[in-house]
Amino acid sequence: MGYKYNVSCSETISKNWTSTAIDCYKLGCMCSRCNLYKIYFSNSSMKCRMKETVIELVRRIGAPKEEEICADIQV
Repeated sequence: MGYKYNVSCSETISKNWTSTAIDCYKLGCMCSRCNLYKIYFSNSSMKCRMKETVIELVRRIGAPKEEEICADIQV
């Protein structure tokens, strides 16, 4: 299966769903809707790589579980 992005995530990053990765997943990896992107990358020459990380996480361990998504919402 071919991927559009050249994914070169570290082993640590691509083993677990973090809250930031879950947020990105919930936004459909759309940077225009992401507050972190707006703060850190919108006016920068650097590129956010979270979308690539999310794609790799889904490929390696599957989508985040419903309880992980819901736990991220609860305060």
